[in-house]
Amino acid sequence: MNVPSTTPAAPEGSLLTAYDLHKTYGTTPALDGASFSIHAGEVVAVMGPSGSGKSTLLHCLAGIVSADSGTITYQGRDLTGLSDGARSTLRRTDFGFVFQFGQLVPELTCLENVALPLRLSGIRRKEAERIALEWMERLEVTDARAKRPGEVSGGQGQRVAVARSLVTTPRVLFADEPTGA
Repeated sequence: MNVPSTTPAAPEGSLLTAYDLHKTYGTTPALDGASFSIHAGEVVAVMGPSGSGKSTLLHCLAGIVSADSGTITYQGRDLTGLSDGARSTLRRTDFGFVFQFGQLVPELTCLENVALPLRLSGIRRKEAERIALEWMERLEVTDARAKRPGEVSGGQGQRVAVARSLVTTPRVLFADEPTGA
């Protein structure tokens, strides 16, 4: 097999690019040479059968897990070698993620869950909750603000998760089966 010795340049104007991503879990390959590119303002749907690597691809692109090999660039910056802390910072500032099953913190109220990314970035509680409440209003879940995730419907919980992913106004929003609930 002829493998290029260098990673090709990201397509001009690309916001996020992946090249030749590989990821295995034990002996099971989840990604086998996946490549991807998206420009600012684009909406992309990744489709495929269950078990085809869609969630793994999103988790790698968002820096939640590291690919075994390949490269990922964001705004021309190579993310492949970033530390866990640097990837976490990027997720707090530039990336939003809606998980397939919400992943809300059960001990927090829905309002506190939406405000959490802002609090982790150092924004004071009152200001973080004010901004969070604005997003909850947009998504019509203000009635859930004082409830814990286990006290709301699946659809409400997913809208709370969407509000949490948008509260930092990310440049890239990843959504793993956002309409499942």
